[in-house]
Amino acid sequence: MSSTVMQAGADVAERATLALAFDLDGPTGDAMLSGALWGKPGYFSLGAYGPHRAMPRILDILSGHGLKATFFTPSWVVEQWPDLARRMQEEGHELAHHGHRHEVFFTKSDQEQLAIIRRSQEIFRQVLGAPGAGFRAPSGDWHPRTAQLLAESGFLYSSSLRNGDLPFRHADNGLVELPAKSLFDDYTCFAYHRAPNFPSGLDRVAHYRPVFDGWREEILAAAEEGLMVSTIWHPKVIGTPGRALLLDELLGTLKDTGRVDITTCLAVASSWNERNPR
Repeated sequence: MSSTVMQAGADVAERATLALAFDLDGPTGDAMLSGALWGKPGYFSLGAYGPHRAMPRILDILSGHGLKATFFTPSWVVEQWPDLARRMQEEGHELAHHGHRHEVFFTKSDQEQLAIIRRSQEIFRQVLGAPGAGFRAPSGDWHPRTAQLLAESGFLYSSSLRNGDLPFRHADNGLVELPAKSLFDDYTCFAYHRAPNFPSGLDRVAHYRPVFDGWREEILAAAEEGLMVSTIWHPKVIGTPGRALLLDELLGTLKDTGRVDITTCLAVASSWNERNPR
């Protein structure tokens, strides 16, 4: 792993920065990579619920609050739902990279990683007109060389690691990192499904309101120290009707406090990069 230099302190005390981020995986992931997905329509429809049903709901919520978000999106999803991708862009949201089919970068050689990165950048250019500036490693796993390859490929930032609550710079290559925490991953609370039985090893779904209350309390506690929070929310998980209602409520509550700046990962990374030149 390349060495990193943490930049301590926040510019304004008693305010938090919420880098509002969703992982729009769609049906990509292990089952697609192995080929098993194509014989399991239940798995495909479970993933496709995100772009097909949940995303219009989430975009309407964000529009209602005047908020912009980042969507880490495999380029396969951008290819299959180009109208949705363009709507997201037109409404001011950021689309950032998340592999092509949600590949695990940790197992890939430099050449294999670069092939995925370049393919994804080309699809972003074709559909959206620009290659994208940000990256989140699928499943949070990357190779010790990934940060260097991203920097060499023109990326400004990553939001892949789980090792802090302030932005920092990878010392070896200049890539900005916006760390996220697994406690803000909705999979840990809400992702279990029967038929198909997924994800393996989980056997229940948490009560909704305590989870959202915990997220609210954590974000407001971050404001006390002037910290950053980056979410790992998945439209296919958090975008069901009942959870979407509580997401709407949470975002409204955070805005009303006047203590949380809610914006895209690109905006956070760009601002931090300008204030902390290499």
